[in-house]
Amino acid sequence: MNIQAQMCGIILLVTMFLFYRRYQSLKLGTQIMFQVLLFGMLICVLCDMVSIWAIVRLLSDHRGWVLAICKLYLISLVLVGLLGFLYECSDVYEGRRTFWKMVAAGSGIWLAESFVIACLPIGIYKMGRVVYTAGPAVLSTYAFAGGFVIFNIIFTLVHRRQANARRSQVILCWMAIWFGAAFVQFLNNEMLLMGYAGALGILVIFFRLENPEYLTDRVTGLYNQDGLLLYARKLYNDEKPFSLMSIWWNLGTSQADEGAREQAVMAAFAMRLPKLDATKVFKMADDEVWMIFEDREHVEDTVEKVRRFVEYGRRELGGMAQAAFTYMPDASMVGDYQEMVHLMQYARWKSSDHSATNFKEVDFDFVEQMRKEKNMEQMLDEAMKEDRIEVFYQPIFSTKAKKFVSAEALVRMRDREGNLVPPGAFISVAEANGKILQLGEIVFEKVCRFFTKERLEQYGLHYIEINLSVVQCGYPELADDYIGIMEKYQINPQYINLEITESASMAAKKTLLENMRRLMEYGVYFSLDDFGTGQSNLNYIVDMPVNIVKFDREMSQAFFQDEKAKYVMNAAMQMIHGMKLKIVSEGIETEEQYLAMEELSIDYIQGYYFSKPLPEAAFLTFLQSRQ
Repeated sequence: MNIQAQMCGIILLVTMFLFYRRYQSLKLGTQIMFQVLLFGMLICVLCDMVSIWAIVRLLSDHRGWVLAICKLYLISLVLVGLLGFLYECSDVYEGRRTFWKMVAAGSGIWLAESFVIACLPIGIYKMGRVVYTAGPAVLSTYAFAGGFVIFNIIFTLVHRRQANARRSQVILCWMAIWFGAAFVQFLNNEMLLMGYAGALGILVIFFRLENPEYLTDRVTGLYNQDGLLLYARKLYNDEKPFSLMSIWWNLGTSQADEGAREQAVMAAFAMRLPKLDATKVFKMADDEVWMIFEDREHVEDTVEKVRRFVEYGRRELGGMAQAAFTYMPDASMVGDYQEMVHLMQYARWKSSDHSATNFKEVDFDFVEQMRKEKNMEQMLDEAMKEDRIEVFYQPIFSTKAKKFVSAEALVRMRDREGNLVPPGAFISVAEANGKILQLGEIVFEKVCRFFTKERLEQYGLHYIEINLSVVQCGYPELADDYIGIMEKYQINPQYINLEITESASMAAKKTLLENMRRLMEYGVYFSLDDFGTGQSNLNYIVDMPVNIVKFDREMSQAFFQDEKAKYVMNAAMQMIHGMKLKIVSEGIETEEQYLAMEELSIDYIQGYYFSKPLPEAAFLTFLQSRQ
């Protein structure tokens, strides 16, 4: 009796089953169907082994029972083919009515095929230790099981974009192994490979997809980020109500030991976290966990327990340790699990207070705010790809030369209808998602191209001022990128003046100074923009190698509205001029204001008194008529 292959198959399946049961399951559709498939394959291999034993031991005395057992094995083979198809469906249609329609239709087909197999005759052959079955029942089994396999392959290929890409590949691999074994056994009836090949395919699925460790963090034992995404998708597909909380720590440690400390905190959190009914905990990062609450009736009590637990643990870690919370009471306020993840990440980014009492509850207004910024982010991406980013120029007047000698380049964006989008609406989004680097390069390249193409120096322009954001100032490759663009357009670097802000010099001073050094060696000049806002510290002028200081609009307007502001501005002007630097006064709107600034010996005037920011063509017309 040659049942070694079947015994190996059973050992593989039982080992996987016992290992799988050691872990707490998220009860995902694919996890449930894998367990059903595993159990179905185990029954199939057992039936295969029992049928061989029955042929060897019982054929002469109990032929009817042997025939029934053999047909039961054939029916189980077709069942495994059906379960393999439903396993793939559980990924494509998880939690949807379509999946259960597939279950009903597949079960009906299987029952009909089982009836056909039960009614058809079967032949049993025994030659020494070699036994096998043949005849119409066996042929129909090959046809029915093969039909499920072929249909599963077609279904997987058709829905490969909807399903997990790796799952589709593994399913196709399993089907190929099983189909190959069936073909070999069909040509050589004595080679009983189907059961073992099926078990081998299940092993491939287990190691590539269904190993519970793939959804578990090894340090803490909590579910990981992949587990969160799969579980949240299941809840949304099942339309089950749930709440969500994120907790993150700010340990107040240096970067050198921050990672190890965060790991220790997370491990302690996982060990001491009280068991909460209908609650799943996920480690999202070394300093952050998310908790999903399905018990909406007692969710407030549960949230309070978690807050007390975290606060208690925070005190044990020392006074520098801090924790912050974001709580979404109803996950249905967002459309799907992807938007849910984006919302919680957005809430953390928006939260500036990391104190222990920081508890932010997400409401519908916050969701709408996130959606607007997300839509703006998408609009900005499209505008950059479709060349809907423009540069407007606001002329700057020299009080000494009595003409316009420069202009400030200001970024503008148009929507698909050609309407201008307010700069404040998209610049902050670009700074938040890092797109400001790409946006800044687009503006810089357009300015260089415009200056060289139109030869703006012939209109008396000495340079164009271009703003640098805080993010750009902290970008180490800024100098290399901008020098490359200037070389591309063969522009004299003296025609470029880059504007930095006080906040930029604070946030990334070392990187900024290195970029400034390289660009100044190349020939570029710098201005300190928006002097009069933020820190307003004259030390910045001393520290930064700038040529021009710009008084922002608020400071310029305050000069005409507040006597104290006059003294402050006069003192600042005297000190700046004493350092041999030039001054630009922004926001000048009337002739009276212009004359006052001129009397103060302000070097340059910028504002609506002369012109609002103009697109390229209008700016050229302005220069031609005024110079």
